[in-house]
Amino acid sequence: MGTKANGAVEAGAGENAAQELFIGGRTRPASGDRRFPVHDPATGEVLAHVADATGDDVAAAVSAAHAARESWSHTPAWQRYEVLRDGADALRRDVSAMAELISAETGKPVREALGEAHNTVRFFEWFSHETLRLPGEAWPEITPTRDAIVVAEPVGVVAAITPWNFPAFMVACKVGAALAAGCTVVLKPAEQTPLTALFIARALHAAGLPDGVLNVVPTSDPASAGQVFLHDARVDCISFTGSRAIGELLMREAAASIKRVLLELGGNSPVVVLDDADIAATASRLVQARYLNAGQACVAANRVYVVESVAEALLAELGMAVRALNVGDPRRDDTNLGPLIDLAAVERIETQIDRAVAQGAELTTGGGRLKENAVSAFVRPAVLTAQGGQEPAVFSEEIFGPVLAVVTCRDEAEAISLANDTEYGLAAYVFTGDADRGLRIARALRAGSVAVNGALTSEPQLPFGGMKASGLGRERGRAGVEEFLELKTIQLAK
Repeated sequence: MGTKANGAVEAGAGENAAQELFIGGRTRPASGDRRFPVHDPATGEVLAHVADATGDDVAAAVSAAHAARESWSHTPAWQRYEVLRDGADALRRDVSAMAELISAETGKPVREALGEAHNTVRFFEWFSHETLRLPGEAWPEITPTRDAIVVAEPVGVVAAITPWNFPAFMVACKVGAALAAGCTVVLKPAEQTPLTALFIARALHAAGLPDGVLNVVPTSDPASAGQVFLHDARVDCISFTGSRAIGELLMREAAASIKRVLLELGGNSPVVVLDDADIAATASRLVQARYLNAGQACVAANRVYVVESVAEALLAELGMAVRALNVGDPRRDDTNLGPLIDLAAVERIETQIDRAVAQGAELTTGGGRLKENAVSAFVRPAVLTAQGGQEPAVFSEEIFGPVLAVVTCRDEAEAISLANDTEYGLAAYVFTGDADRGLRIARALRAGSVAVNGALTSEPQLPFGGMKASGLGRERGRAGVEEFLELKTIQLAK
């Protein structure tokens, strides 16, 4: 690609391209000049050989963030606003180049990648304005002899760990909020998608972000980076999006130093479809909610609970809509689904489908590989069906790929009960022709975000996060910024 952001960022493609660590406002190789390859999952091509950070490199990034902490935290809010606004403007000018990188690293269809790139700009812009709206309170004469003020101060150095499925947008959610709050950041992107994170960091720096405020340390050994984040006392907060197993590990080890931990751990999003729903519209919106990014989204609709009076009609509509999806080259405008991120993901999906069928489900649409290369494969979008009370055990797992499970239920009460019968609580969906009924059921579902008669969208004003095992804390909106703030009460004697 060879794209440059603001004349400063070499995006890099081709087997000989390379990317360096970004620490203290400068690029540098990893210790020992270690590197690891980043592949295009659609072709198997090596996009770049990226600097592979060691624990010492991650510690150096923490040092840079710690050194920049005092100055950035005391930078007036209006100046932080200008820096982040200029950074958002710089990314907007290079939004097409950012989308190309997203598509190349993830295999995401270029239309979806462009949508993610625009959303990334939008969120950075939103967070720039949040610098001017940080909370605070004044309590004059809280007693006859004193006044009081409550001020919000940045928590400090934030270690941000982002996933591969939305490599730009998740950087905006974590980094944008932390920078707006006045924190400095060490960002460890997923090893599958480091190029997009480096692109963003260099663009922000070229637009005026001071040295050391944002540092990026790609690594093929995330456990080593995690140990630095957990045990370096200069790291004040860890913000992680990923698996529940890693989230539990971070919580356990962070407890020793009472380090703040924010977690988004995925979900197994249920859908309730009632007898008064518009079935054709429901099927169309379910396809959007399930198969975006080849089903590799934490809020994707996983389990549909449909009342039996409309189940046959819904399955017929779903079958037609799913079979109409175009799976193939993500660079084509007419492609709906690209490849999964890697062969391990493909094999996991195939195993889950096989287990579901062995446990009594019926594969009514799709499944199987279309083609594959050395690093990934394309998978036919699939629909599995089962009866309420005979739900396969695999349906209780998050199926992170293009597979939708549909369960026929007796009535609304059974649908709600089965929808809530999960350890996860990130997102949920309701389809009904009655707005009051939709709101009532949305309130009954135990999830951090619920969509009624549509797919969930990412809006910068709205907080996002999970209940139960789906995580702790919130991202986005004002709540997402406040996660990176400490409240201090000051009493002033008269």
